[in-house]
Amino acid sequence: MGIKYEIHYPAQSMWQLIVAHKTPPTRVMRYCCADLKENTGMGEKLVTGVRKAESRNRKENQGAVTFTKPKRELLNKIKGNENFYINRQGGVVTLNLDNSETRRIVENCYRTNKTLINPLIEWKDDFLYWYIDKENIQLNPLYGCGWGRVGCIGCPMAGKNRWAEFERYPKYKEAYIRAFDKMLIEREKRGLKTIDIWTTGKKVFKWWMEDENLDGQLAFDIDGNIYEEYL
Repeated sequence: MGIKYEIHYPAQSMWQLIVAHKTPPTRVMRYCCADLKENTGMGEKLVTGVRKAESRNRKENQGAVTFTKPKRELLNKIKGNENFYINRQGGVVTLNLDNSETRRIVENCYRTNKTLINPLIEWKDDFLYWYIDKENIQLNPLYGCGWGRVGCIGCPMAGKNRWAEFERYPKYKEAYIRAFDKMLIEREKRGLKTIDIWTTGKKVFKWWMEDENLDGQLAFDIDGNIYEEYL
């Protein structure tokens, strides 16, 4: 019997989102994550493969179970409970599910907006790869090419690895540049201020990749305006 699944497609592509938001995605404005990855599963229990060993952020902000938007009832219940803490995003993170009282709190509050269940949260790298080998699990072939991270091509959070990604996938570089050209046209239509170096899609791409000769990434408001301090 096969596993039943559904594929959820976003309403807009990455290229359409760039034009709609009138800004490139940046470390301080990650609308791509919100629109492409985090817009499903509302009110559901989601099982992830998140591990603390993957990053400092996940170590500090994830637990065996995470309630992304906890109800006040849950917040009142966990006051003084050493098995829980509130992360920087305002979510409730469970530290220990062995305690019977803790188990009851989790079960009673699964109706929160979104609940993330992270069964691999404490797995170290060595154990993870031992398990993969033992169970003969097929991995993304890029891991075999020395990649330690497999995510969105050109993600602003990937640092210097972005250059290698675009060398390997040049068509994505071209697609970003085309989207940036359309973004500039949209900004002009809306009468939005634009920094001097944003004259073409290629120059926006160069800035976006944080070329050493260009200013760093900017911050924008919800309407796509660049904050005055960056102009």
